[in-house]
This record gives sequence, C-alpha cells and structure tokens, in this order.
Amino acid sequence: MATKAQGIEVAMLENALLQALQEAITPSRISTDQTTLSILARDALHPGRMPGWTVTQPLCVVRPEHTSEVATVIRLANTYGIPVIPVGGGSGLMGGAASIVPGVVLDLRGLQEIHIRPADRMADVGAGATIQALNQAAAPYGLMCAHDPWTVAVATVGGTIGTNSLGYLGGKYGSMGDQVLGVEAVLPTGEIMTTRAVEKSSTGPGLHRLFIGAEGCFGIVTGATLRLFPLPQARLLQAWEFADFATGFTAINALLQVGLRPGLLEYSDENPAVDHEPPATLIMSFEGPRRVAQAEAEEAASLCTAHQGQQLPLQHAEAFWTQRHDSGDAYAAARAAGQTWNRHLRRHPLDYLHVALPPSAVLDYRRQSLTILAQHHLHVLHTGLWCHAGLFNIAFSGTEAAMFTTVQSVLVQLCQDMHGAMEFCHHGPHLIVCGETVGRCTPTRRSSPSSRSVRAGCPGHRAVGKRFYQRPPRP
Repeated sequence: MATKAQGIEVAMLENALLQALQEAITPSRISTDQTTLSILARDALHPGRMPGWTVTQPLCVVRPEHTSEVATVIRLANTYGIPVIPVGGGSGLMGGAASIVPGVVLDLRGLQEIHIRPADRMADVGAGATIQALNQAAAPYGLMCAHDPWTVAVATVGGTIGTNSLGYLGGKYGSMGDQVLGVEAVLPTGEIMTTRAVEKSSTGPGLHRLFIGAEGCFGIVTGATLRLFPLPQARLLQAWEFADFATGFTAINALLQVGLRPGLLEYSDENPAVDHEPPATLIMSFEGPRRVAQAEAEEAASLCTAHQGQQLPLQHAEAFWTQRHDSGDAYAAARAAGQTWNRHLRRHPLDYLHVALPPSAVLDYRRQSLTILAQHHLHVLHTGLWCHAGLFNIAFSGTEAAMFTTVQSVLVQLCQDMHGAMEFCHHGPHLIVCGETVGRCTPTRRSSPSSRSVRAGCPGHRAVGKRFYQRPPRP
C-alpha cells in the first residue's frame, strides 16, 4: 500500500506533467473538467463485465491534432512516469479504453486527415478518422473501405487497426488488418516511425504488421495507408434456415470448400441447450461485378438446398443488413451528446465469448460448451459463426454474474485445448506501453496495469456483442 509520502510524490509528478502539457500543447485542447473526464474514462463495457476493476478519474484529456503532439505527450508521460490511455471512438465492449489507473487520456479523434488516391486504390488516413468518414470520402471515386464494423459511424481507423477489427464484410475482404498497407506510429520512446505503404516488400520484416492487432503494445498508430476496393455493382443477399446448427454448419463448410467467399456470413441459433437443438439461420451476401455476384449466389443457393436448407424471404436478410449499424449509431449519438450509453441496463446479467477454432473442432466445442454452461445453471442465448467456419461465438445469461468469470476461464481453456485461440474479433481504441514496463495480460485477456505503463487492456468491441444485440429477432 502506498505511503502518504508516496502519494504526495505522485501528486507532485501529476501536477508537474499537467503544467508541462499546458506549455507544450494548446491549452484549449487539454481538458480537466469533470464531465469530459467522466465520459472519456470509460468505453461501452458494462461495469458488470469488469470484475475487480474500478474506473478511475483521469488526470486530464489531451486532444492532439498532429502526430508530433502525440509524440510530445508520450515523451512527457515517460519523463514523469504517468500512464497514458489512448482513446479512439470509445465504442469498445472490452474495457480497452477504460481508465483503471489515473493517467492522461489521449483522445486521438483530432487526427482527421483523409487523402484518397484513386489511381492507387488507396487512402492515407489519420488514426482519428472514422470508417464512415473514410467511406464518404472514397465513394465519389467509386471506392470503399472494405471494413464494415457495427459502429461504422464512430469506429476510428487507429482503433480498428490496433484491435484488428473484423466487420460484416470480413468473409470476403478479411479483417481491418488486411486493409493496412503501411502505418505511421509513435513508439513508446516518443519517436515517430513510418513504414512504406506497398503491396509487398522482401527487404526485411513487414514492420507495419507489428501494430495490427497488437493493441498498442509497440506504439500508437497515428495514421495509415489503407487498401480501397471498388464499390460492388451488385450485393445479393440470402437468408436460409436449417433444422439445427450441425446441418447448417455442414452447408457452410460445403460453400467454403468450393471456394465461395460470402461478404457477409452470419450464422446463429437461439436458446440452444444440451437437450434442445433449435433451427439455425444463415444470412449471406455475394457482391462484386454483377455477373460474378449472381453466379456465386446461384451456386450458394444450390449448395444450401442440397444440404436441406430452406430459403427464407429476402426481407429477412434485407432487414438484418439495413439494421446492422442501428446499435452503433445509437451509441455514437449518445457519445456525441456527452451521455454514458449502456445497452445492458434492462437486461439480465449476461456474458459472451468469441473464439477461433479449427473448423473441425467447432461442433465438439459447441457441444461441450453447452454442457458446461448447463452444469453452471446458465442459460445459452445463442451460438453462432461469424465470417468463417472456425470463428465461433456463444452468449449466455444467468442470475449470478459472479459465475461468469469462472465459466469464461473454463471455456477459454477448452478452446486452447482444442488448439484454438480466444477473441478473434475486436473493435475499439488501441493501447501503448510507455517506458520499459508492459501490462500483463491474463489468460482471459483482462490485463493488469503495471507501474509505468500506458493502460494495458483488451481492445474495445467484440463482434459478438454487435451481432447479438443488433439482430432484430434476438432479445
């Protein structure tokens, strides 16, 4: 426990850092008012999913507008040994932007540069630009960013890179990391590094990849060069129902086996149990040149029919596609109004898990997970797949939220025993470690901050929350 003398020393360092920041950064871009600090001290993670954590009031919020200012903040934070918590759109559901130790919140939304390079099908983008803003800038050139997160209106380029976010079109275009050709980043020392934005290079390791999905461990991404894709001539949607999860899973594997890559692949059931296998619904999109999309859609329909699928009315798929961003838009509106937005308030305690598995292990993992959850008297809300046959998710609820941490650990260990990994999908702000101390991640990816570190934690959004809470038929 800190002594009184240590507390005084920390307070002196904090005051000295605040004064140094005000001398180095335009004072109007440094906030210490309680409202701003309170809002930016947390992201969209429900407090019930923060076992043992307490959100702490930040020392201040700094809004840099240039990479050089980010570097200045990092160097000063290192000098005074004060943590820095980088924040993007703040839409994370995993607490990656939550201040659990007092520090400087670095609000990167001021890094707004967007430069479209239509001849290269590329864009040079600041870390604070949203995916929506990038798409609006690219559309006049017939181009788009292929990353389509649930929070497209608020998700930032830097956050989605740092978490290697996976969006609705991930089945065809891959994750956000697959869109990245090069990055500009501020290292923990305050040095600025820029990598060459080319399709391929054999002159050493691709350093930009160190920052993709690394959650800021090696630096703060302040800008990136991204791939852009042609806006599709056609986007054809389909919805199918299968008798049970296993039957539909076999159909999905058949699609992938022949080389079909749906842009959207959303597969789920509702309220499954050890002794109850409900119908499962598959929603897909096929897009690109009109004739190509049509041919792929026809082949998919043939395969789904051959695997006992029943095609649902087109309106079912259209409703899902149209409403996919509704929850994220509500969050963006609340955040812009300075409100704390919490979509769990009227729900029973719930939790969810996303894992990446070899596709051959999915059905066994699902079966054992249902058994484990039943043994702990937890109700399974849904199981499903996202973008690929090996990306599995499960959501569950119960009356005792304290039980969730225990069950999560068991389910994660089971995944690892089956040669899988936890958390295949993220979205939200990234993080960085200053100085020489790195935050240590626990097996459940909820991490413990260390003494001289930037807030080290899990990234913001998990797509399971996106899918479960957005799809209209679900509670």
